Amino acid sequence: MDHLVVGVLGASGGLGVSSLAVALAVRAARLHGVTACVDGTTAGGGPAGGGLDVTACIEHLPGLRWCDLADAQGALDGAALLRSLPGEGSVRVLAARAERPTMAVMAAAVSALAEVCAVTVVDLGRSVEPAQWCTEVVVVSGLTARQLADASAVVPEVLRQAPAAGLVIRAGRHDPFQPEDVAAHLDLPLAAVLADDPRALTDADRALLPGARRGSALTRAADRVLSTFALSALPAPALP
Repeated sequence: MDHLVVGVLGASGGLGVSSLAVALAVRAARLHGVTACVDGTTAGGGPAGGGLDVTACIEHLPGLRWCDLADAQGALDGAALLRSLPGEGSVRVLAARAERPTMAVMAAAVSALAEVCAVTVVDLGRSVEPAQWCTEVVVVSGLTARQLADASAVVPEVLRQAPAAGLVIRAGRHDPFQPEDVAAHLDLPLAAVLADDPRALTDADRALLPGARRGSALTRAADRVLSTFALSALPAPALP
């Protein structure tokens, strides 16, 4: 497959994985046309709270959600699916609401979207198994001792599922370790360091998509991650 399916996985909770996933889709859309951002958290069922459409500030828009695909069987039409999704600008979002469908249905949807989008981003949350749908996985880790222990445990599992992975470090002001040292310890390329941004909550209150504010920490991190995947070589398919 020539198109990218980028998974974003948090080694620990509370690292802003969903925001980074949306930001990656927003930034990729600037160069490569329509992108899809898919909620892959708690794949294979289970109750859903606020979905990825909330993170993308489009929860009020009509369109298909995961629960609408519960009875789908076999291969899906990527162009038709993409047209059915709610979105903002060139970013379309397949989010959870109520129950999620089976892993097989979710895998079929990701595969279908990847056929028509140069870049599909999957918010994996902390679910490792769906990493098998991805061409690359970004592992997000913090720098506390507990967070590094979580990352050390999850990285081997990710590499068993996905062909390639990179590391994003969520950094605070007084972290005890350096991002470069952590990347060397985990034997992953350091794709980006994501600093805390005090304006992030204000952006959300203003319904500004993650990655939409030029120069924000999230925007800079997303651009650095995307640059590691050689996106310049990808086609830019138009919205079907």
